[in-house]
Amino acid sequence: MSELLSDNDCEKSLIGLDGWTYNDVYKNIEKTFSFNNFEAAVTFVQHVASISIEINQFPDISIGKNGTAKIISTSDDVNGVTEKDIALAESIEILVSG
Repeated sequence: MSELLSDNDCEKSLIGLDGWTYNDVYKNIEKTFSFNNFEAAVTFVQHVASISIEINQFPDISIGKNGTAKIISTSDDVNGVTEKDIALAESIEILVSG
């Protein structure tokens, strides 16, 4: 089990992760990514799925028909955000910047 981050620690951890936000009501982090089309969004999600399996942290993902992909991550075992959620966000940012 991972340790729950405080609201303040979540906000601090997201500094430098452009576009990621912390929702203090639902206790999750999220970001919506935009792509040229639906197919590109699906390809992105496939890569995110591979990363998720590798680090054992599974987000909620929704794909929009307009080429968007929304990632929402929380750790259900502690009902909030942990370092694993932040690590997932960091890994996704590496994916999109590469």
